[in-house]
Amino acid sequence: MDARKRTLILVAKQLCYALLLFAAYVLQTTPGFLTFFGVKPVLLVPTAICIAVLEGVFPGALWGAAAGLLWDIASGRTGGFFAIQLMVLCFCCAALVALYLRDTPLNLSLLTGAVMLLVCSSDFLFSYLLHGYSGLGWMYLRRVLPVVLLSAAVTVVPRWLTRRIAARFVYEE
Repeated sequence: MDARKRTLILVAKQLCYALLLFAAYVLQTTPGFLTFFGVKPVLLVPTAICIAVLEGVFPGALWGAAAGLLWDIASGRTGGFFAIQLMVLCFCCAALVALYLRDTPLNLSLLTGAVMLLVCSSDFLFSYLLHGYSGLGWMYLRRVLPVVLLSAAVTVVPRWLTRRIAARFVYEE
């Protein structure tokens, strides 16, 4: 009976994480919601990073891949473009926090900003820069960097929610 209870708690916690990730997807894709001066934050990345930091490197990589697939669907990019990047980067973030960094809101915001900068810059490179459009420097400054900063700023909310979920589903013997 003990192993069964532990399994049920683990499944319930993972289902709550899935619901949180899906809620981030819905809020991210809702038109006009959370728009600041024409810029929307990407909510999937901070949520995936917060889950990865709490759960560890391998579950974090899986949650990063799931968030990336949802972001691929939301943005209309080739399936797997964001999924592969977020899988690797969530793995790295979880390893960094486990080995070197403390789990503080500032550190998670900085990690989210770094991940967003890498992922959004690679998207910008493959979607715009390689095609040779004009005025790309201005577009990078006006569109990409505000999304990075706004996504890093909202990291405190997913961090608080993931902490609540993890604290709620603790197995006690």
